[in-house]
Amino acid sequence: MNRTLLLLALVAAPVFAEDLAEVNKQVPAFRLPVYNAKEFGESSVAIDHFVGPEATDKNTKALLVSFMASFCGPCKKEMPYLQKLHEKHKANGLRVMMVAIDTETEGQQKVSDLIAENKVTFPVAKDRFNIVARRWLGTKSPLPSLFMVRPDGTISAVHRGYSTDGAELLNKEVEAALGLKK
Repeated sequence: MNRTLLLLALVAAPVFAEDLAEVNKQVPAFRLPVYNAKEFGESSVAIDHFVGPEATDKNTKALLVSFMASFCGPCKKEMPYLQKLHEKHKANGLRVMMVAIDTETEGQQKVSDLIAENKVTFPVAKDRFNIVARRWLGTKSPLPSLFMVRPDGTISAVHRGYSTDGAELLNKEVEAALGLKK
């Protein structure tokens, strides 16, 4: 089967609720190009770089995966917060990754601008066909949607949509996952 047919089959394949990413399930695998290859140091990122039995980053204790879009106001607020978490806890084993679902060139440029404006150094992946987003979110999940993933590649927490107390809750979950005490 050639690549075009395989891509069309993946895009056209229905996503069933039991296949979606959720707590205590194994994360759906992916590899995507990154917007900020210079800052991240690689042109693409795969989930198994950080978690799962084939992980190459053996220092990962927890991975945050956030799905965002340039048109999502709360996503724009979340980006600098995730950068601060990344800086604060990277040495403790926290890894952060965003997946941008913008399909249009204009939105993709806005994502690039947001990355530069917020000096983001964790990978921001480009899911311009929304293949990965459909596997993780389905077709009707709110943005941002954030997943905390254990080193074994299973999901420990899911946060869908924006919450006013989300930052405090997330910080507590991160510290617990990293084994840190206040």
